[in-house]
Amino acid sequence: MKIIVDCMSGDNAPEEILKGALLGKEKHGVDVICVGERDILVAKKNSLDISGVEIIEACGPHITMEDHPGDVMKPEKANSSMAVSLDLLKSGAGDAVVCAGNTGALLTGATLKIRRIKGIRRAALGAIIPLGSPTMLADAGAQTDCTPDNLLMFAIMGSLFMEKVMGISSPKVALVNNGAEEHKGTPLQSEAYQLLKNESLINFVGNIEGREIPEGKVDVMVSDGFTGNIVLKLCEGAGLFVKSVLKQLFYKNFVSKISALLVKGGLKELKKDMSYEEFGGAPFLGIAKPVIKAHGSANATSIAYCILQAKNYASSGMIEEIEKIAALKKEQVGESD
Repeated sequence: MKIIVDCMSGDNAPEEILKGALLGKEKHGVDVICVGERDILVAKKNSLDISGVEIIEACGPHITMEDHPGDVMKPEKANSSMAVSLDLLKSGAGDAVVCAGNTGALLTGATLKIRRIKGIRRAALGAIIPLGSPTMLADAGAQTDCTPDNLLMFAIMGSLFMEKVMGISSPKVALVNNGAEEHKGTPLQSEAYQLLKNESLINFVGNIEGREIPEGKVDVMVSDGFTGNIVLKLCEGAGLFVKSVLKQLFYKNFVSKISALLVKGGLKELKKDMSYEEFGGAPFLGIAKPVIKAHGSANATSIAYCILQAKNYASSGMIEEIEKIAALKKEQVGESD
């Protein structure tokens, strides 16, 4: 299996991305295609052994975090590492793409170059949030204007991903809402609730309120992208806040530093539980081939896990299953081509 890695995108590109690609190749038994400026990737300053790694030239200019999402389709960005990576996936040169770059541009490029799975109207960003165990949030920011049917498909795709890629049996699915009662929320949430409640393909457990989210009670949280992005950023901020408070607490004075040594093992475990690094990236659910969005500040360890995630996604058969489900849903509502 070949995983295409965009080595020029992300806060820590190219060195950490390249390190992660090499680590993922070694640990997870895949071939990697590193896309970027060859002279930079083979530079001695990187001091990495890249023998046996295929490098595809992408001379830029590259997509930055400040670029508009549509810029990835512009002729002047055709040689960006992101555009070239997606073109390679489209042509069948590799089985999946891993990229730590501009989320909007990556989604736009994936949607227009790779296309959505037949029958899927909206793709969702399935962010994996470390809440003690991996919890998927779908959608985490790709689609701000959603219908109840969209949320239903987000739930089905998210559940399949957590089962087939993350190895969770009968994932618990919940709808992000402002109350536990099924009539709560806007018309979008109340109508989506009824669809989710009556869907046999998922293990729907009802609504989940904001205060319950950090408890990690469910495996998949479903929302529109506007709400989901707020939830995602809040969880990230809360994690940083907890780490900051603990650091201040245990480094306050000599006694607290001694206390920190006594609970060092527990603190290390807590840090691991709150880290995104070991859960990979966020898949674009609904795209016809696997595209994994790594965290913008991903390091080598995180990229290596993204490669494992991409490998498992590509071999899971999930995309083909989604296409069958979408076709069945279309028949059930009597839609025509």
